[in-house]
Amino acid sequence: MNNVFDFKRFGKYFAYDLNNAWSNYGISALVIGLLPLIMLIFSVVFELLLKGETAPMPLQVKFVLFSVAFFVVILSAPVKLYGRLTERRVGSDWLMIPASPFEKFLSMAIMLCVVLPVAVFGLFAVCDLLLGWIVPAYGGSMVRQAATDFPGMMALATSMNGTGITGGGFIALMFLSWCVSILPFGLGAICFKKGKAAKTILCIFALEVLLSILLVIIFKGGFDSGFDLGQKLERLLGDMTAGKVQFLINLFINVCYLVVVGGLLVALFFRIKTIKH
Repeated sequence: MNNVFDFKRFGKYFAYDLNNAWSNYGISALVIGLLPLIMLIFSVVFELLLKGETAPMPLQVKFVLFSVAFFVVILSAPVKLYGRLTERRVGSDWLMIPASPFEKFLSMAIMLCVVLPVAVFGLFAVCDLLLGWIVPAYGGSMVRQAATDFPGMMALATSMNGTGITGGGFIALMFLSWCVSILPFGLGAICFKKGKAAKTILCIFALEVLLSILLVIIFKGGFDSGFDLGQKLERLLGDMTAGKVQFLINLFINVCYLVVVGGLLVALFFRIKTIKH
């Protein structure tokens, strides 16, 4: 068992991984986390130069800024954190670190799925809250507005799609969505030697096209063989109640997320296990 996982050894490697992450991505994380402050400074300067007065930043701008930060982190963080493992010198040194492949995989998964979003978006949220509280020119806080509107958005989502999602379920869904977004780029960072983010995007696009073609072929073959999809669905849904529909929708969403996240984690583990230089 010690050859697979040892808590003390994993703790030392995780501390090394944290220190390495700070060295490689610390400044970038700070810049992204402080984007509300940077945006405020530019906004105030340009408004004073052009209008001679300042006005509160629109809430829509803040949500757009958060979306930009989200995509920047996904595209840049995995490459900065682990992209150099495909280089001969850095990769060879990393392979010599006294930790098992599972421990290295677990540390990478925790770093990408937990530490990275908590550090970057936690700083972003704190910056947004403080500016909304202290600086009148910043206007209302995006985080506070989202928290205020959260119950209404949950009620609207439930009434529209009948999923009956709870607050905890929504948080879990957001976490799984983050994992689905970041893990492909983490896998691409340790698979491709150059153009890591671009090649990962191309692979995702190619996989989606392939799946679409397979679905078309399957359904077309079913119709050509006399398969009546409408009739089958009518029989299946004939005795459905609102509770059963809600259960099936939630089950489908959870299974899809777990299969995708699980598949990406397994692929990440085997890639780490098979890295050689």
